[in-house]
This record gives sequence, C-alpha cells and structure tokens, in this order.
Amino acid sequence: MLSSFVRVLRRDAFVLLWYVGLALVAMQSVLPQPRELILGDLGDNIHYVYMVGWSAQAFLLDASPFIDPRLNYPDGLPLSSNDWPYLSYLLLAPATLVLGPVFGYNLAIFFSHLLSGYFTYLWAHRLTGSRLAALFAGTAFMLTPFRLLRSLGHANIVTTQMLPIFFWALDHCLNTRAKRERSLWFLGIATALLASSSQYLLIMSLVCGALYALYAILPDVRFLLLHGWRIAASVLLGTLVGALPSLSVLGANTFTPFAVGRTRIWSADPLNFLLPSSLHPLWGDWVERLRPEPYAGEKTLYVSLVALLLAGIGFWRLMREAQGRRRAFVWGATALSALVFALGTDLWINNEPLQRNDPFWLPAYYLAHLPGLGMMRVWSRFGIITILFVAMFAAFGLRYLLARERNLWRQRILATLVFGLLLLDLMPGPLPASALGPRSIDHWLAAQEGDFAVAFLPVDKPLINDLAIFGSLFHAKQLPAYMHAAHQPRAYQDFAAMALNFPDQRSVDYFAWRKFTYLILDTNEYNGWRAPAWAEVEQRLAEFPELRRVAEVEAFVVLAFEQ
Repeated sequence: MLSSFVRVLRRDAFVLLWYVGLALVAMQSVLPQPRELILGDLGDNIHYVYMVGWSAQAFLLDASPFIDPRLNYPDGLPLSSNDWPYLSYLLLAPATLVLGPVFGYNLAIFFSHLLSGYFTYLWAHRLTGSRLAALFAGTAFMLTPFRLLRSLGHANIVTTQMLPIFFWALDHCLNTRAKRERSLWFLGIATALLASSSQYLLIMSLVCGALYALYAILPDVRFLLLHGWRIAASVLLGTLVGALPSLSVLGANTFTPFAVGRTRIWSADPLNFLLPSSLHPLWGDWVERLRPEPYAGEKTLYVSLVALLLAGIGFWRLMREAQGRRRAFVWGATALSALVFALGTDLWINNEPLQRNDPFWLPAYYLAHLPGLGMMRVWSRFGIITILFVAMFAAFGLRYLLARERNLWRQRILATLVFGLLLLDLMPGPLPASALGPRSIDHWLAAQEGDFAVAFLPVDKPLINDLAIFGSLFHAKQLPAYMHAAHQPRAYQDFAAMALNFPDQRSVDYFAWRKFTYLILDTNEYNGWRAPAWAEVEQRLAEFPELRRVAEVEAFVVLAFEQ
C-alpha cells in the first residue's frame, strides 16, 4: 500500500502540485486565517462547520458521529437530516481535533477542489494517454464557477471528486463486456464513496448513470439481459452502503418533499451554461450588468468557452474514429440529458417561465414524482455532470491539436496558450469570506457548570439556529436545533410551535415543563421582522415574574426560572 502511494506521488508529483496550487488560489480568501475564516457569508456553511466539528468530537466522547445527543432537545439530532459528506469529515477528524472545526472545514473543501481535478485527470489520462490533455480536463472541471460558488456555502455539492470516479467505474463495467468481478467491485465502491459524499450528487449520478448505461448498451439487448442486472446490483449495493445514514432516518418523517412551486424557480436558463461568472475579477461586473442573475450561486453553470471549443473538436474527432464513435454518442447524450434535467421543471428565460400558468413540463417535473426524488429542490445542479463531460471531451480535443504538431516547441507554445486562455477564462478571483468562532454567549455557557438545556430565541430565524449549533461545540449544553430548515425533526417542530409567540403564557409554561435552565434572547433579532420589537418583548416579560434576568452578554439577555 505504502509503495503504491509513493509510486503515485513520484509519477504525478507535478500534477498534484498543479492542483494544490489551483486549490489554494480558489481558497485565497481564507488563507490568512484558516482557523477563523470560512468562504461565503454566514449561513448554510455554518451547518457544515458544525458537522466537521461534531464528527471529530464524537470520537473523544465515544459517541456516534451520526447523531448528536445534545441537540434537538429532548431527542438527539441526526446529522443525516441534512446532506453531508460524512466520510471526508471523519477522515479529517484528527486535523479537526488539533486545529479546530473551521480549519477542518476549510481542509475538506481544499481536498474537494484538489481531488475533483486530480480524479478527472486520472480518467482522462487513462483514455487519452496524454498528460497535458488530462491536466486540461481536470483543470476545467475543478475551476468551473459552479463548483467554486458552491464552496461558499454548500460543502456537500462541492464534493464532486467522486463524480469522475463513478462514471469511470461505470464506463469500465460497460465496456469490458465480460463478467469481470473486479470492475463490478470498483463500481460498487465508487457508488458507495459517492453516496458518502452527497445524496444530491448520488441521485443525479444514478439518474444520469442509468441513461449512460442505456446509451452504451442498447441495442445490445443480450448484454443487458445477461449482465445488466449485475451492474445494477453493484450500484444498488454501493448506494445502500454509502447512503445508510440517510436511509436510517427516513422513518422519522424528517424529509419533506418539495412542491413544484418551490422547485420551479431553480430551473436553469440555457444561457447559464454560456455566461461567465459575475464574480470573475476582469469581466464579472460587465456580465452582471448585461444579465443580472439573482440566483447566481446555483445557476452559474458556465462550461468555459475555451473548454467548449476544445470539446467540440474532441467530439468531432471521436465521431471520425470507429472505436470512438460510440463513446462520443454516449458522452454527448449523457451531457445533453443532464443539461435537460438542469433546465428544471419547465423552460425559464431570464428567471421567468416561458409559460407561467400552463407550462410545458420538462423531464425533471416527471422525475420529481418518483419515490425519493421529490426532495430534489435545485434542478440546475444537474449541470455539473454536463460540465464534467465537456471537460472530458476537451481532453480529446486538446490531444488531437497537440498530435498535429510534430515540433516539440510548437506543442509547448500551443499548450501554454490553451492553458493560459483557460485560466484566464475561469480565473476565480478572491471569493468573499466571513469570520466564524465561538461567541461571548458560548463562552458564558461553557463557564456554567452542569449538563442542562438552553433555548435560543426567537425561533423562525435560521441564523439563530445555525450559530447555536456551532456554539454547542464549545459549551456542550443541550438545546433545540435542526440541520435543514426544510427538514426539521419533530422535536424541534414542537418546540418552534410552542415558542413562536414568546413571551406568552403558553410558551412560558412549555419552557418550564421542558426544564430549560436558561432562555437566551438575542435582542438584535427582536427587530420587528418575523419577531416582535425588543421594546415590546421587554414590556410583555414584565407579566411573568417567574422569569428573572440573570445575565446580559453583549446583545444577549439570559433569563432563568425562579427557584
């Protein structure tokens, strides 16, 4: 094992250094303080930092990393009620314990960048035999703006490193056309690893993978009948193993299917694949003025015009080769299928449906009615599979252009020019970053002895929940909490329903019955938006003498019940 690892390092040292450098550039905003800064504004990213922290702490507490018994009081909180890359978080637990949850979270994103590029490189190199062409494919996939924008908040979606491995394994299984057990095991393991990275990416890959297999096998019905079931069984087994944490919470009725009204707005526009990111440091402002995109984080699916041009050349060359024609068809049809799914439930242009009241439903609308797929909210994410195959086609295109040049220096000049254009086209620029650390109220709670329950108020404000669960890593007290606002567990739903109108008699009685030691009120959030103004709250608190003010920590007022 060690000797194989050393051989890989020697063989691909330059390639790995290249992707390490690109990953660091993509994360340049957090490099000055990797233990305090995270990419993006504070929001969903806090959930993933907490997950990283709990995955590490669970080892010290001899607890399951999949359920935090301190949260979702009085029950436990299953982390699988949100999509999380649990395998990578568990593998990085030692670094997290030493350097903190923010560092562990940043390290996980770094490796997602690095491995997304490297694994795409390995597949492209296996097929093309050209290191430069494969390096180009990995770079185009790694730096695609969709991936980088998802690193601002959705760590599950940025874990695309297993996408090329899954389709590589599937492709190998389909093209051996023989009963080779090793290829089936490879596919099963790849599927399990994908499932351990993201349920979203798993579902998209299973859908597109099924189409990939049909495109590759048909019309060879004999192979489908004799061996198709073996491939399907391998994928199913890998799915069950990798998705087991998520499957274990299905019976709790935590996951809520999304109605079409909530998914339609996430339909991609065909132009999203052709317009550069508005965060591009050179022409991003111009793109934003030309066509404002309020949902840029999810709908920026730019494939790179440089990669697209080379992909066109690669598709043309494969179509001219007897052995490549079938691959060109399968890849092209799969990329096009993923693009159609990314267009969502119905066609939208400039974030407006072409037919608002009587839409022509696209395949995603019917797909959403299948069991389990109603939890898909953002259909545009299918576009990452299209981007992957554009990058793979581009590898064949660059290989062809380099092979035409017999002169070594001309080859180098051409390669330098093409890579320079790609890097200019996909230049990430500095992404926004935010500081995240324990608050004064978290330190105050940590100083209070004992194991007890607290409630942060008001409810119905996501950031209150997000910062509360992150703070629990430092004070270890019990509190109501959820992992995903759309998939709240029953215990939190009960808590929110009772606490929504606090302070009133019903909520105060509930808190006393549940034996909350402290009620912690964020005065900044009592601002008249989805919660009364603080002056009104103070006036109403005077009606409940059993609640006494025991501390004020910055903007937080701490209440306790009179003994």
